[in-house]
Amino acid sequence: MLLLGLVTSFLFGFQAPVDTIPTKEVPTIYSLLTEDQRIEITESYEVTYKIERKFTIFSPDGLSHAFTSVFYNKLNDIENVEIEITDPLSGKTMEKAKTKDMTDAAIYSTSSIFDDNRHKYFEVNSSKFPIQVTITIETKSSTNFYLRDWVPVHRYNQKVLKSTLTVVYPEQIGLRYKAVNLLGERTQKTVDNKTEITWVEKDLPVQTPDLKKEDDHKLLLAPVSFALGDYVGKMEDWSGLAAWQFKLNEERKALPEDFQAKLVAMVKNASSEYEKIQILYDYLQKNYRYVSIQLGIGGWQTMLASDVVKYAYGDCKGLTNLMQAMLKAVGISSNYTLVQAGEDADDIEIDLPSTQFNHVILQVPMKEGQSPVWLECTSNSLPAGFLGDFTKNRHVLVIDGEGGYLTKTPSYNSLDWNTIYSKNEVKIDNNGDASIATRLKVDGNFAEDMLTVKQRLDTRQQRDYFNRNSPVAGLIIQQYELAVDHKDSLLLAEVSYDGFIQKFVQNTAKRMILKSFLGKVTDEMLVNNSLSQIDEYEIELPEVMEAENLPDNLSIEEDGISVTLSASLDGKNLHVKREVKLSISEEMTDESKSELIKRINALGSSNFYFIKNTAALRNE
Repeated sequence: MLLLGLVTSFLFGFQAPVDTIPTKEVPTIYSLLTEDQRIEITESYEVTYKIERKFTIFSPDGLSHAFTSVFYNKLNDIENVEIEITDPLSGKTMEKAKTKDMTDAAIYSTSSIFDDNRHKYFEVNSSKFPIQVTITIETKSSTNFYLRDWVPVHRYNQKVLKSTLTVVYPEQIGLRYKAVNLLGERTQKTVDNKTEITWVEKDLPVQTPDLKKEDDHKLLLAPVSFALGDYVGKMEDWSGLAAWQFKLNEERKALPEDFQAKLVAMVKNASSEYEKIQILYDYLQKNYRYVSIQLGIGGWQTMLASDVVKYAYGDCKGLTNLMQAMLKAVGISSNYTLVQAGEDADDIEIDLPSTQFNHVILQVPMKEGQSPVWLECTSNSLPAGFLGDFTKNRHVLVIDGEGGYLTKTPSYNSLDWNTIYSKNEVKIDNNGDASIATRLKVDGNFAEDMLTVKQRLDTRQQRDYFNRNSPVAGLIIQQYELAVDHKDSLLLAEVSYDGFIQKFVQNTAKRMILKSFLGKVTDEMLVNNSLSQIDEYEIELPEVMEAENLPDNLSIEEDGISVTLSASLDGKNLHVKREVKLSISEEMTDESKSELIKRINALGSSNFYFIKNTAALRNE
């Protein structure tokens, strides 16, 4: 009867007096959820997960809420899955399904050739609403190395009536956790040397797509003692996790003697340690292919360095381990380093030492007073010392000998890593069309974008890219060249193109109007909080004209902010130059940054007006 009352209430609502109806829009509810999860950890480090979910689905939009996918691989087994779909109004069963009825599929990765990850899934279908879906899942893991996060609200437009998590574990194994935005209660008890902690969340707010990630409700879990395969460790602190990782790979760096001799010969004429690193890193990039290996403990343990040499491929662990072994062969020490990679990846929870990493890079300490050299060993194009968007500016765990420590990768936020220079020569004809010759040079982070264009786009796509991203509307590129290089770790790119612009200016009987053509500064250009940009335009007018509104030197000068715009006319040659130098504090809010961008762009947004100086006009 309680369920029937809830269903009726959510289907038909209730009539409230007009003056009591709230003005704030209430999110549409597609489903109700009650969930109970239980995690049991044994003394042998095995983990059993038991889940019971009860959904009430109100519309087709809510069917995906009950989609069931159960992951498995060599470390994780599916014990049982049962699904029952019923009519909550009549109580009649509409459909039942078990594990054998689910679809089995591989979980493919575009870069994996060794991967045992699979899942079984079941899609709920119904043309009748409401329906109730009850799902019970039991899985078993051979390791407590990974403990799943608890996120009570699974979907947008879902009302969670109650969600419960219970974790049972032996005291000697231990548990650590971090609660984020939890609103409910936590209880704890100990029975027979086992601790049982229960978290209960009730009546949670309905979430919508505009929810900020940091506002979600979740519980992060991590063990104290753990085992993966035959390797036992502790992760009470980051050093403990690093020591376990060191032990896992300790005996996997041996190289064939002839290969070691080859490496020594390669660097014998190098004049500095950095040059040695460059030579060996370049050799790795040219001779070894990246693949992903995710088989059991292979997700954390590297291939033998000798096997990577033999087969000429490896995953991030194998290639990094090989690079570390290669450097060791020429007398350079380095540190295997764990990182949470991804252009948009969140930083790790630094106050909860745990397995929050998905990638490996290499740190090469340099002489005292010098910054370490970082190597992205899966890249075949980045220079030694530049990590790029995939792993820059985030906390990493450096495996230093038999322990380790947290540090941050470089942010590349100085001006020399965020530089743009363009020189543009424009010639306007009597019809208002124009030819343009542009030379664009970009350094550091912006050059990485050009590297991506060069590697991933064919000639036609590259031309289209430059046409679309030109600050001048209507550009048609006729020929272009794109070159990417580096100076030590600084990535450099240069683009040169010739093109044609229709209706670059607007002509009237007495005037020529040159619309704003300076490229806009965008949020994306300031993601690193610094920018050095110079744009120069040499524009040849069709004839000598008089300028009506050439701006005087315009500028914005503030702490860490310098923007200038100048324009001058000499005969029929117009020279326009804009310089932007920004070194913005990381504390600047998004709103303040957006306001600054508006002010900068407003500085160069005005049209230029010229009075024609033809004989016909003079005779009028």
